Amino acid sequence: MCIKLSYKKFRVDIVNNHKLHYQFVLKKFLDNLKSKELSDKYISRNKREITIFFRYLWSEKIYFISKITNETIFNYIITLDKYSQGNKYNIVSKLRGFFRFMYFNKYTQIDLSLNIPKIRINHNNKVPHTIWSSEDIDKILNSINKTTNIGKRDYAILIIMIYLGLRFSDIKNIKFENINWKLNVINIVQNKTQKYITLPLLNNVGLALIDYIKNGRPNVNCQYIFLNRKNEKFKSNDEFYSVFRKYLKLANIDISNKKYIGTYSLRHSLATTLLQNKTPLSTISSILGHTDINNTAIYLKVDIPTLRECCLDLEVYNR
Repeated sequence: MCIKLSYKKFRVDIVNNHKLHYQFVLKKFLDNLKSKELSDKYISRNKREITIFFRYLWSEKIYFISKITNETIFNYIITLDKYSQGNKYNIVSKLRGFFRFMYFNKYTQIDLSLNIPKIRINHNNKVPHTIWSSEDIDKILNSINKTTNIGKRDYAILIIMIYLGLRFSDIKNIKFENINWKLNVINIVQNKTQKYITLPLLNNVGLALIDYIKNGRPNVNCQYIFLNRKNEKFKSNDEFYSVFRKYLKLANIDISNKKYIGTYSLRHSLATTLLQNKTPLSTISSILGHTDINNTAIYLKVDIPTLRECCLDLEVYNR
């Protein structure tokens, strides 16, 4: 009896060691995502998809990352046929990022991410369809109480979103050193693409920044310009979403027929306005910080007639 109990305990310890191995690897991966200051929602999705993949490995008696092969991954992807194409795309993209991390951190001897098949998807369906008119933009900005510290901050953030097209993930990371007041430019490395871009410090953007920095920003020692209510740097990329919704409500803008009302719609609206003003695709791509001009073409699919007029610019760029 004692021998059987000892053997059973030994088996349980082996199982726990396997689980601890996966938990350790998952924690390392998630910590890496957090270090890049990605949104909590994005990190949570990665955790969920990788955890489900680990359960599959467990069911196949694959107890260590080093034992995973291309065949293992292919077989797992086959099990995803029950999901929509969009869900399969998201799951596979998370796996690709995970295995890229595994290789660079030497958990695997080969980069398994290179052999993960690509899932075809119509990216046009993922483009936000909401475009704010100039009247809507004026209403949003006029709804902000610029006599308060918070109002000055929110106005400056929205002015940057509206006229420079920056994502909030980049705005919250703007430091004082990123602004060259002599040359009137903002130099940043985009959080999403890690691409270095230089944007003009437009007059209205500069005035909004100066008003916030001199008259609204708390006098605290922090290298980041924009601070939350705790006088700290914004933590999450989603923190400003509710703020934007608040100003939409204050502006009495009807959003019942809008498909997407996040702050990303301001970036989309800027791009569409530039396109309607006959701005070349290469210039719009540079402003948005896209790594591929074809992404810009997809992004601006809403204005097909004007897009056709810019096709020559796209063809010359791709040569």
